[in-house]
Amino acid sequence: MPKVTKSTKSTKIDHATVIDYGTLSDITWPGSVSARNMIASGKINDITISHAIQALNEFYVLVSPAARTRCIDGRHDPELDEKVLGAQVPGGAPGAALAYRLGVDKDDLTRGTFVVDAEEMIARYLRLGFAPGGHRDDHSAGKTAVGCGAIDGMDVILATMMRPDLVDDHKRVVKELLGPLFNRDNYLRNMGAAAVLNGRSADYFRGRETIIDILEKRVKNSIATLKGEHQEAVVVVNFVPGTTLASNRFSETFGLQAFGYDLWRSMQMAEKIMPRSDQAEDRERFIMARVMSTVATLMALTDGSQRLVLRMPV
Repeated sequence: MPKVTKSTKSTKIDHATVIDYGTLSDITWPGSVSARNMIASGKINDITISHAIQALNEFYVLVSPAARTRCIDGRHDPELDEKVLGAQVPGGAPGAALAYRLGVDKDDLTRGTFVVDAEEMIARYLRLGFAPGGHRDDHSAGKTAVGCGAIDGMDVILATMMRPDLVDDHKRVVKELLGPLFNRDNYLRNMGAAAVLNGRSADYFRGRETIIDILEKRVKNSIATLKGEHQEAVVVVNFVPGTTLASNRFSETFGLQAFGYDLWRSMQMAEKIMPRSDQAEDRERFIMARVMSTVATLMALTDGSQRLVLRMPV
């Protein structure tokens, strides 16, 4: 298994540079999705993963403006039309609500709920002309969980961000993703907001499973139902505007899945939600909070053995 080192490998392919950072972490994260276990069981191998990374640009396509927003989940969506793909962000449209609460919202952190915050974020999407979206899975029928790890596990994700044994690794990965955009003061401010919110997690996240039903009633055909088990062996963070991963085709080709996060969409949303020149600091804090919650989501869902790949504009 590759080890995380300071050196990286870059491959310039067409209009994007694919940068392989090695494994997400050299310590074990608390999540259950494990590339290491899949390799040990013979389901996949390092050579296939490397080939998938080298061919990554072949599986990125232009985003369709009217297509629903997708989660970063790499599982199969049988209804997905890969000619009409929306951007991938953690938890779909509702997932941005937590980042807005942590980084931007000036209300008292001891008040409010995720459901109310998520409903307002969905409304923002609609006002801005973006198609909100989310998902269930085929294991969630009749259960209180919806089948989206970024929604079902939000309380665990927030608690994971606060864990003393993980905070250094969390900060390291956030810095790797943001590069020169990393701001220590914004990171610490958002972490402080997360600590306050974590203290009232049960109240804040109560009823969060209802947000998928609310979104489905508000926006027709906005909810997908993903099939099968998690087999993500790669995490791809995409900075190339207007592009997204054809996730079904990728997994069918290589027999493995990828968590795909279109970070450019978070930057675009920040510009759309807070467009004024005097909102620059709020935009930076929103992007920071979105990346922080994404890394915490990966920590809560995986053991850190996936390969981390950045896809950058040339």
